[in-house]
Amino acid sequence: MEFKKSSTVFESGNHFKDEMKRFVAEEAKDSGSGHNDAASADLDEAAEKILRISSEKNKKAAAEQKKILKELKNEEFVSGKNGDFADKMRGQIKGAESSGADTVNKEADRRERETKKTRKKEQKKAASKTAVATMLRAKKDMSNDLSSDKATGNAFSDGQTGLLKTFSDLLNPVRWLKSFLVHLAMILAPFAGVFLLVAVLVIIIVMFLFSVLQPMGEVGDALNRYLQVVQVESDTFRNTAFSEEEIDEIVEESGCDETEEKVLRFALSKVGFPYSQANRTSGAAYDCSSLAYYAWKKAGYDISYGTGYPPSAAEGARMLESRDNKLSVTDLKPGDLIYYGGKPNGRYMGIYHVAIYVGKGKAVEAYNERYGVIYQNLRTENAVMVCRPDL
Repeated sequence: MEFKKSSTVFESGNHFKDEMKRFVAEEAKDSGSGHNDAASADLDEAAEKILRISSEKNKKAAAEQKKILKELKNEEFVSGKNGDFADKMRGQIKGAESSGADTVNKEADRRERETKKTRKKEQKKAASKTAVATMLRAKKDMSNDLSSDKATGNAFSDGQTGLLKTFSDLLNPVRWLKSFLVHLAMILAPFAGVFLLVAVLVIIIVMFLFSVLQPMGEVGDALNRYLQVVQVESDTFRNTAFSEEEIDEIVEESGCDETEEKVLRFALSKVGFPYSQANRTSGAAYDCSSLAYYAWKKAGYDISYGTGYPPSAAEGARMLESRDNKLSVTDLKPGDLIYYGGKPNGRYMGIYHVAIYVGKGKAVEAYNERYGVIYQNLRTENAVMVCRPDL
């Protein structure tokens, strides 16, 4: 009996073994990739932290340079480089003094340029490092996403991925709410900016009222109480020169000491002189702050603290207060300086005038262009500060 031949041919081979090799290879590939992604994420996170710490150091350095720049500008203001009377000084300073001032100004300009350059460099470093750190954070997040992607093919067990995630995002009300809030914020941003600006201005005004008007009330009231105790003669107003005998009599009645006497004699000898801001350093005319400056200079005290030029009344008060030369009204003595403020002139405490106390309720001051340097009863209205240079 003979079997029929068949054309069917069976190939030999182990298909199960081949499939196992392929499966293991793919799993090894996926596993290795996940570990690499996780390690990369860790490295990115460490690098990001280092960059942010370094960026903060650069920001602090830039802030320090800004502080130095502010101090330099304050020095320039004190030195008269940016002062109110700088333009009027240039034509009146002698050759040698002008040369010295130019040298100081050039050095100040050089320091200012170097400080600005250093600050800008630190700001650029900080910005660059922050940008790189932000990039590393994004890369780290991407690596974490890749390393944690263990998809099984089942969208419901794997979570919202692929096409299901797309539909979920489109239908998610939170997404639309976020979009609405972003558009609303863009519309309201200009109004919010205006509101913040108004709020800041209100705060500045309140701070000004608190810092200026309160001292005005306190010092003015204290001066009034002081003058009620002091024996004050009838109202006095004089803008004509005193004789030596009259000055001697006023000085003797004041009860001043040797230093205060020098201040009073100088100030009283200038009664009747014209008032002028343009010629305040000429010796032929004075304004309020130059009279106070030269009177105390006569007694051996430089209330410009090194600039060699009369500071404005506001700047003089600021410097004296910073050196603890501010005193209580109850300690008022001849030669003390009475500062008046409260006007929105952009200066320290709104100070606009200074007078020299003589004693017995009297004062000498370069009043204005109409009356010049005068001798009169001490005014208490708008008084905000009392200082003594030799305190």
